[in-house]
Amino acid sequence: MSDAFDMVIREYIDFVNQQVGVYMDALAGFSGHHTRVERQTHRISRSVETKTERSGERVIVWASYEDPTQPNIIHNRIIRAKDYIAANAKGGSNEQQHAKAILVFLFTYWEDEIRPRLATSRGVLVQEVRSDVMGDLRILRNVILHAKGIMRADKHKDLQKIKDLFGIDEPIHLPYEVMHKIFILVKQDCARMLYKWLGVENASVQPEEIVDLAIQKFNSARKA
Repeated sequence: MSDAFDMVIREYIDFVNQQVGVYMDALAGFSGHHTRVERQTHRISRSVETKTERSGERVIVWASYEDPTQPNIIHNRIIRAKDYIAANAKGGSNEQQHAKAILVFLFTYWEDEIRPRLATSRGVLVQEVRSDVMGDLRILRNVILHAKGIMRADKHKDLQKIKDLFGIDEPIHLPYEVMHKIFILVKQDCARMLYKWLGVENASVQPEEIVDLAIQKFNSARKA
């Protein structure tokens, strides 16, 4: 027995909302690390005897999953403070890596889990379940994984919904504003598919007007 179409859509919307939450928490974490280490660096950096080290470049960040008070602690990461600060800065490499991972995750879950179940619920081939924005995420996934993150002209011309967010022959850059736009487009397309399935026409709110989406869960059992 197949799942109801609307239930599968709701599951994916919940999944998208979960990724939005994780993304926002990660941004807060990166910002906190950046601020904390930047403050520590300002306190520690000072003039030393060696003239070449007056900039304070010897300030090091030691990171470990173990208790730092224990004697035989193993550090899984040792990095210059200035590099650590840059990585955790707004738009830095940590934010970019995390954003790319989320987009790959969103597409993979859609393609391998959600799309086949939607097709089954409708009794159609997988290829007949179409979404322009998910097609765009397929392209982004391929660029991230197979083109070192560089958006080439042949890929750029195939983008449908997010073409204006990326430049040709430039690295994919995913600041908050771009991620926010992509999240909205994914939710809008989920709403479009849901409206179509439910036969909703002339709704007071059209899918392209939606900026956030969640479907309330309910218990159909009656109280005694």
